[in-house]
Amino acid sequence: MAHMQPTVARRALGSSMRKLREAAGITRSQAAHAIGYSPQTIQRIEEGAQATRDHQVERLGRLYDAPPALMSEMYRYALDGNRRGWWQAHKEGIPSEFPLFLEAEHDASRIRVLETEYIPGLLQTPEYLRAVQDAQPPLPSARAEAVRVLRSQRQELLFGRRRLPEMEFLIGRSTLDYLHDLPEVRRGQVERLTQIDAISEVRIRVIVGLHAAMAGSFNILTPATNSVSFAYVDSVDGCRYIEDHAVVSLYERTFNHVRSSAITLEEYLS
Repeated sequence: MAHMQPTVARRALGSSMRKLREAAGITRSQAAHAIGYSPQTIQRIEEGAQATRDHQVERLGRLYDAPPALMSEMYRYALDGNRRGWWQAHKEGIPSEFPLFLEAEHDASRIRVLETEYIPGLLQTPEYLRAVQDAQPPLPSARAEAVRVLRSQRQELLFGRRRLPEMEFLIGRSTLDYLHDLPEVRRGQVERLTQIDAISEVRIRVIVGLHAAMAGSFNILTPATNSVSFAYVDSVDGCRYIEDHAVVSLYERTFNHVRSSAITLEEYLS
């Protein structure tokens, strides 16, 4: 059986634990008292914020009267949650909330990205990323280099998969217009876009007018382990994950609406 990425596994375990506790009518404080831990520990386990040991799974599962099949599944989650993530060697270049996105992207069966102002990370060349970094508030040199190494590793792992996920990228016209002021970057970046667009699992389209997503960019990821998608929204002060089905559906409808009026990369470049 394939391993789950550690952050994803911790969240899966936490979700199972929370559902079991609520079904049993037990509060976090009651669960904590019963197994000799603090309520904060129960909260961190349910939020996937910490690794969970087998004895914690056993005691909580027994308290919640978890069925054997689910106990076996939760033990597997706990095991995978204690593994090191591929990104940990580059963690200096990662915001604290970003590992979940990296791991979900790595194993996703479908990736949908809408970016209005810059080329999505999976499509960037190293030269383009350096130009983007030069345009932003300066980072310490070691952290800036860690971001670049992480970006390269992220691309290699995803495009090196034996079976690629279905990928759709909607990029704003301005992302390509900005390249005209960067002639030393433009040629290589356009070549990379063209090469990736030629991959059968990938579609890149360009947004050329007013559209439904002018409020901001977002990503929608569908994990390979289930069909429940979530949205990821990045901003200057951090990021947020959106798992509420009704809200994710709104992002999906917005993505589909923008896609309907976007043109192909080949058409835009011709």
